[in-house]
Amino acid sequence: MTPERLRQIGDLYEATLEQPPERRAAFLREACGDDRGLRQQLESLLALEGRAEAFLEQPAVELAAASLAADELAKAAGSISPGVQAGPYRIDAPLGAGGMGKVYRATDIRLGRSVAVKFLSPELKFDEAALKRFQREARAASALNHPNICALYDLGDFNGLPYLVMELLDGESLRDRLASEPIQPDLAMELALEILQGLGAAHAKGIIHRDIKPANVFVIAQTRAKILDFGVAKLLEELPASSEVEFPTDAPSRAGSFSARQSAAWGRSPTCLRSKLAGKQ
Repeated sequence: MTPERLRQIGDLYEATLEQPPERRAAFLREACGDDRGLRQQLESLLALEGRAEAFLEQPAVELAAASLAADELAKAAGSISPGVQAGPYRIDAPLGAGGMGKVYRATDIRLGRSVAVKFLSPELKFDEAALKRFQREARAASALNHPNICALYDLGDFNGLPYLVMELLDGESLRDRLASEPIQPDLAMELALEILQGLGAAHAKGIIHRDIKPANVFVIAQTRAKILDFGVAKLLEELPASSEVEFPTDAPSRAGSFSARQSAAWGRSPTCLRSKLAGKQ
């Protein structure tokens, strides 16, 4: 770049800064004319200026807090690995991951029992909505004790990350099962009844799951279904009889919404669910 060009950029940069913020874009268009390269260089310099001002104006305590939060996230994310102990639970191996966090196979060293430990994702550690969903799952699951619902054993905190300790299931999700092979009608009926019995037990406790889909049902021992993930559950007593319970729209073969009271009746009608599992609807 020639000295003349540098001088031109410097002069225009200073002149632009003297303009009111709302006038700077128009000033640049007029001053640069058809010289797009000159305008781009000036816009880059002004963008850097804006970021520097924002940094200087931000209170030191906020900068320090953001830095500490980033350090904590890095620490939490890197500290969960096989051999690490979270409370009385020794992490053995990763099992899977989802949008809310990761699940690990672990051992309860007090009882010598294998369990599944679900950690909230470090990126969601300061997300109020995610924390509320995690807590809602813990409250709902802890109130239920049924062979068709995955049991919750414990909850805790590790390096600032909340975790849930659940029954370790040996099998596959219904989503994976459906993707691998069709389900025979008789087995589909058995699984449908298992799912609906679990939902019925939840309804009896006044809990509406609201997110029943193949990914949230686990199949063990070929014919035993276990319902997972009560993260978006609602208490029936919190809803008026005429209220609509909204369901996520990304799950296949499922109605968008229905009456909260009608949902319990749906649990007594397995024919539709059986047909869907068997691939007939």
